[in-house]
Amino acid sequence: MGFPTLHHNVGIPHLNPYCYLLGLTALISLVAAYAAWQRRTTAPASKPFLLMMLAIAGYATVAALEAAARTLSSKILWSKLEYVGSSSVITLFLIFATHFTHRKNWLTPKALAWLWVVPILNVILVMTNSWHHWVWTGFLWSSARSNLLIYQHGPGFFWIMACVYAYTLAGAFLLLQAALRPSLLYRRQAIMALASAMIPLIGGSAYMLKLTPPGLNITPMSFMLSGLIYSANLFRFQLFDLVPVARDTLVESMSDGVLVLDQQNRIVDINPAARELLGTTVACVGQPAAKSLLQWQDIARRCYDSGDHRLAIAREGKPLRYIELRTTPLSDRTQQLTGRLIVLRDVTERHQAELDLQQANHRLQNQLLEIEVLQTQLREQSVRDVLTGLFNRRYLEETFLRELAGATSEGYPIAVALMDIDHFKQINDTFGHLAGDRVLQAFGELLRCHSRSSDIACRYGGEEFVLVMPQMPPDLAYRRIEKIRLAWEATLVEFGDQQIQSTVSGGVSAFPPEGRTIDCLLHLADQALYAAKAAGRNCIKHGFYQPLDQFSVRCGNQQM
Repeated sequence: MGFPTLHHNVGIPHLNPYCYLLGLTALISLVAAYAAWQRRTTAPASKPFLLMMLAIAGYATVAALEAAARTLSSKILWSKLEYVGSSSVITLFLIFATHFTHRKNWLTPKALAWLWVVPILNVILVMTNSWHHWVWTGFLWSSARSNLLIYQHGPGFFWIMACVYAYTLAGAFLLLQAALRPSLLYRRQAIMALASAMIPLIGGSAYMLKLTPPGLNITPMSFMLSGLIYSANLFRFQLFDLVPVARDTLVESMSDGVLVLDQQNRIVDINPAARELLGTTVACVGQPAAKSLLQWQDIARRCYDSGDHRLAIAREGKPLRYIELRTTPLSDRTQQLTGRLIVLRDVTERHQAELDLQQANHRLQNQLLEIEVLQTQLREQSVRDVLTGLFNRRYLEETFLRELAGATSEGYPIAVALMDIDHFKQINDTFGHLAGDRVLQAFGELLRCHSRSSDIACRYGGEEFVLVMPQMPPDLAYRRIEKIRLAWEATLVEFGDQQIQSTVSGGVSAFPPEGRTIDCLLHLADQALYAAKAAGRNCIKHGFYQPLDQFSVRCGNQQM
C-alpha cells in the first residue's frame, strides 16, 4: 500500500496553535501531579492520581509532537506512542477511581494484572499495524497548507475505543456512586472528578463521529480542561486533604459499622466494619436498604426508627452476635430530612459479660436457695427423728405449747395419744436390731398415713409414739387410735425373707376435760397406756369422764 507525502516534505517541525494548547495541557497536568506528589504520604488515592496526571502529561506531549511533525513516518511514530499514553491514562484513571471511592481492596495483584492486560495488548496491536493494518488502513493529508493527517480507521481502532469507553465508564460509575453520598465536600470532589473524566470522553466521541475538522483529534487537548478541573479540586476543595482525614482515617478505620441512607432509603455509604458485621460488600451502595438488608429484616425495620436498639443476629456458620443499632436522622439547613445515619456496634462481648453477670447472680441466688434449703433441712433434722422421719420430742414440746394456748383461747379440744409397740424387745432379740428399726419405720409410715396435716405425729422415744390431734373430740380421737391399732395388727413387716407381725397398745387423754398442761396430758395418756398393757396389750384405753384418782393422778387445781 502506498502512502501520501506532504507537498513540502521537510523534517522541520511545524509549531501551530494545537502544539501550544497541548503543551499547556502537559504543563497543567504536571502541576497537578506535583500537588498530588506532595500529598502522597497522607492520601493513598494520590499515588494513582499522580501517575495518571504524569501519563496525561506524557500523552499531551507526544500529541504535541505529532501535531508538529511534518513527515508521514514521524506522525505515525508519534501516533503510536500516543496510544501508549492514552492506554496508560484510562487504566490509571480506573485505579484512581477505585482508590478514591475506597474500594482499593478490589485491587489485588491478580486484578491489577488483568487491568493492564487489555491496554498492553492494544498497544501491541497499534505497534504492529504495518503488518495487519487493523488499526489504520490508510492516511490522507487534510490540505496542502496544513500538516493535519487524516487516519483511516479499521476494526482494531474501534476495538481500542471500546476498551477506552469501558475503562472510563467503569471509573465514572464509581465516581457517580461517590457523588451520591451525603457528605457535601465528598460529593463536590466526586462530581468534579467525574466531570474531569467525561470531558476527554466527549472529545474522543466527537473525533470518532467526525464532528471535528478533518484530521483534528481534540481528545488530547480536552485533557487541558480536565487538568484545570483537577487543579481546582486539589486547591479549592482540598482533594486528598480533607477526605482522607474525615473518611479514611475516621470512618474507614472505625470499629463501629456506619451505614448512610438517603431520602429514598438507598445505601449511599457503608464502611468496612458495617460490611463485615452484615456480611455484605460495597456492591450494596446505591441499592435500597430493604433489598440489601433482605436477610437482616430486624435491622432493616429499625433503620427508620430513631433511637437505640439492641438486636441479636446470626450469620450462617458463625456464632450469634449482638448488635446495638443507633439511627440518627440527617437534615439540611432548612431542617428537611436528607437521610439517616445508622451506627452499628458489636456488643457481643458486653452482652456476654452481662450474661455472665446474670449467670453469676443466678448461681448466687441458687446458692442462697441451697443455703436456705440446707437451713430448712437442718431445722427439719433438729426436730425430726432420723429413723422414722416423724417429729421428735423436742418439736413436740415446742409445738404443743402453741397448740394448747390456741385451744385455751379459742375453746377447741385437743386429744393426745401415747402408743407403744408391744413386746418390742422380743422383736429385737428374735430378729435383730435392724429388723426392729424396720418395724419402727413401718409404724412411723402407718402413723403418718393416718394423720391429718394439722396433727403432730412424733416418736417420743424408743418404741413409744405420740399423736397430738388438735380440734379432735375425745370420742372421735379414741376411734382413730383404735383404727390405727387395727391397721397395725393387720400389717406384716417384711425384713429379708421374713415377715414380722406385732401389735400396739395406746392410751388417750384430752383437753378438756382432763389435763391443762403438756406434762399433765402426757402423764394421763401414759397412765392410760399403762392400763392398756395391764389389760393384756393390743388395746387402747382412755380416761374420759372418769375420776382422775383412778389413774392415781393429781394435777393440782386443774382437776375437774
